[in-house]
Amino acid sequence: MNRRSTRGGGFFSRSITTYHVSLQHHKNVLVAGASGRLGIEMIRELRARGHRVRAMGRSAARLAPVQDLADELCVADALRPETLDAAFEGVDWVFSCLGASVIPMPQYGARTFTQIDYPANRNLIDQAVRRGVSKFVYVSVYGHRQLPKSDFIRGHELVVEALRESGLDYSVLRPTGFFSAMDEILLVASRGLLPEFNGGRARTNPIHEADLAHACAGAFHEPSGYEADLGGPDALTRKEIAQYAWEALGKQARAVRVPVAALKLGGLAFRPFYPRVGHLMSFIADILVEDFVAPAYGTRHIRDYFQERYAAMRTEDHRPMNEVG
Repeated sequence: MNRRSTRGGGFFSRSITTYHVSLQHHKNVLVAGASGRLGIEMIRELRARGHRVRAMGRSAARLAPVQDLADELCVADALRPETLDAAFEGVDWVFSCLGASVIPMPQYGARTFTQIDYPANRNLIDQAVRRGVSKFVYVSVYGHRQLPKSDFIRGHELVVEALRESGLDYSVLRPTGFFSAMDEILLVASRGLLPEFNGGRARTNPIHEADLAHACAGAFHEPSGYEADLGGPDALTRKEIAQYAWEALGKQARAVRVPVAALKLGGLAFRPFYPRVGHLMSFIADILVEDFVAPAYGTRHIRDYFQERYAAMRTEDHRPMNEVG
């Protein structure tokens, strides 16, 4: 199989090299959602297993972080199905962690998860059916039994329903949450104070994106219809997670108690103007009072991650985080 550079059909590529693999064991894999933290780790994992990876994103700028990782880059928008033909050319497997931003800020978009995640991934599924893709692996979210009416969860589970009805060979993984979602805890703590909801008693076990990518790569080999919940190796209270952040910063813990009702009211207030932010705030309010613990997977620990992230953030900023802001 040759790496190639094609500029027609939305493709662009890095330097060209040639290598040969057995088509019986190695696949051409499309990674949708390639520019996010999980997408990046998935590209690394698939390449390490000898597969050829095509990274898909909405623009060349979004794909810049993976230009030296993927075999091919493809500019395509899953919400515009007419752009997907080139992305699926010669593809054996599809991996999707594609979805709307989970940053609860208005500038990241107003449309809800059911208006973004579902139609975008539905277009990928339809194209996969037309092209005869042999396996589709999708990352949903843990909590579909506890919070089935949440727009955030519903946007993911509508995709799962579409996969079940598609006739495709598929697998679904439902992680509790990513380590990278905890970066904000470090940033806020560096400014001197962390909000604490419900006494920090709710438990969860977030998973490192590299561990999740390992599980996702393995899911390509599971029987059709495989669905699994998973989280990281450590089930911790929110208060314990915060304590590890303070420890990484080398600071004494300082928390201000905030009623969960305030977050819920904020979600309702945002919903008419910025629906996605409102729905996300409501989801966050729910998981701050309920345990979100899935079967343990992986070897990476949030305590170590905070230490590593703090060191990286200091390097990126060229000054200590406690001087930021």
